[in-house]
Order: sequence, then C-alpha cells, then structure tokens
Amino acid sequence: MNARTSHPDGLTLTSQDGALRGYVDPQRRGGRPSLEDLWVMQGSLCDLKCKHCYTASSPQNHRLVQIRFAELRPHLEDAARFGVQRICFTGGEPFVNQDVLEGRAARNEEFLASLECALGIAPVEILTNGRRYIRNHFEALRSLRARHGERLRLRITLESPEPARHDGIRGKGTFAQTVATVRDLAAMGFVPVLTAERPLLALQTDEEIREAYRALFDGLAVEVNLIENMLESGHELTRLQQAGGAPHPEVFVTANCFSILGKPPESLMCHFSRCIQKIDGELRYYPCPVIYDDRRFELGVTLAESLRRVYLAHKNCYAYCLKGRGATCRTQAI
Repeated sequence: MNARTSHPDGLTLTSQDGALRGYVDPQRRGGRPSLEDLWVMQGSLCDLKCKHCYTASSPQNHRLVQIRFAELRPHLEDAARFGVQRICFTGGEPFVNQDVLEGRAARNEEFLASLECALGIAPVEILTNGRRYIRNHFEALRSLRARHGERLRLRITLESPEPARHDGIRGKGTFAQTVATVRDLAAMGFVPVLTAERPLLALQTDEEIREAYRALFDGLAVEVNLIENMLESGHELTRLQQAGGAPHPEVFVTANCFSILGKPPESLMCHFSRCIQKIDGELRYYPCPVIYDDRRFELGVTLAESLRRVYLAHKNCYAYCLKGRGATCRTQAI
C-alpha cells in the first residue's frame, strides 16, 4: 500500500469507494507545533462503578495505571516548552489510589505533588466525583487556592439536581456527599463547575436544568456544564453484550465531513490537546481523553512526537466531537 491508503498505526486512509479519511493537524504557533490543553488520566481506579463510565473505572480497574509524580514531571515540563495553557487531571478518580481505597493512606500524595507542579506551569482543572475521598484533601486544596487563586478549578459530576436520579447512576448516598462537597468548596472560594451528561437528564430546556442546579446552592457561586454526547464504552459495552447487542462499528469519517457538518478541523480537541495515559507501565500519548488504551491511536511516548497528524477513525471521534449518528458524510448534513 502507498502512503495515501495506509498508515503506520494500521488505519486505512482510503475507503473502498475512494473517499479519503478525515484528519486533524496539530496547532502551530511561530512555525512550530504548540499545545493548549494537556490531559492527564491519573488512572482507571475509582471509588465508584458508574453505569455509563466510558473508561469502565471502578475500584478493581487497573488497566490505566496510576501515574507517579516523578514520571509525570518531565512531561509537564515538556508541556511548558510547547506553550501549554491548561492542564486537566481526570481518571478514574484523581483523588484516590490503591492506598487511599484500602485505608493505608488518607491522601493521594503523588497526585498532590503533580498538582503542585502543574499549577506552577499553567491553570489546572480537576475532574472529580466530589465524593468522600476528596474531603481528605480539603486542607491541601485550601492551601493551593490561597497560593494560586483561580488557576485551580474543580469540575464535579452531579448527574441530576434530583437525588434519586443521581443516586440511580452513581450509587445510594452519593448525591448528598457530592452536594456537601460542592458547598464546602464554594465556601473556600472555589467556583465549582457542576458537570452532567445532558442525555441522562429529564426533557427540560437547558436553562431550566441550570436553574434547578443553581437552586441546590442558593447564594453560592457555581457553574453548570452540560455534556451533549455520551460515549459507548466501558460499562455500556458490557451492558450491550449482556443484552445480546453489539457495539457500533468503527467509523470512516471522510475528509469532507467537516464542511458538510460546518465544523472545522481546528475545533476538535486533537488540534490543540494531547492526553497522557499510563499503560503496561509506560506513559503514552493519545489525541484526547475520550480515546484510551487502543494501540492504533497512540501517538508516541513523548509530547514532541505526539504532535503529528491525527486521522479520525475511533467511533468516539464522531460520537463525541462531530456529533452525528453516522460517518459517511458525503451527501447531507446530520
């Protein structure tokens, strides 16, 4: 095969009828690749096992290995050299590791060390379930807030403003724990960002949903982020298999999808972001955090080598970023 029809990572670049696969090139400033967002997947370990988690995070899932500060530090320093503007920590649950889950330690000290270093480089966001384990880190978060102010933000998942709906997804009692955490963080001066998957919420307008969330925290400053698309991964794939179903096939996003859908390549995360994951003991780069643990989409083990062209082939590229129900994209918008 020639360079037009094959790819070193095994992706087919030309469809059977001759259409070219779509791609996204990395952002460039001053003639060289540059970075806006660096995502760090701390691991797939979590104190919860949510039904819809696309990474299937749970107290038993160690596929994405916990990242230690000493091994992450040089990658954070590399990100600084490429002009990173935001560093995001996600998981799993960033505030837990095996020692925390098993009661041998109150805090995830490796994560706190990484967080301290990252804040010296760029503004940081932490994606967390806001449950009880974050509370052991309040003293550290209060200190970081005092030193770094608004450079540190927390995105906290609250699946619904209704306790029964949230607990039905995340587990009994989790709503009360998360609401208490949000109130405590707001009292420290943070402006928590409440995050929820829009498809799981009742059929109301977005503004009605936001008002219902704000009503839970009357007088406190909070933001509401509604995620429009859900990912068919993790526990959802297990559910499909148990029900006798099958996952959606991999997609072929054609080059002219962008013009048909009115979405330029520069608007996709893989234009301006990269994601670090630790798999089989090695830190590896992926285009973004919605693609994980799939060798076909790895971009290398250094940030410099990862800043190359990304071909759109994973179903999450379409389901999450291009927002459609199919991916031929040659005749009409979806």
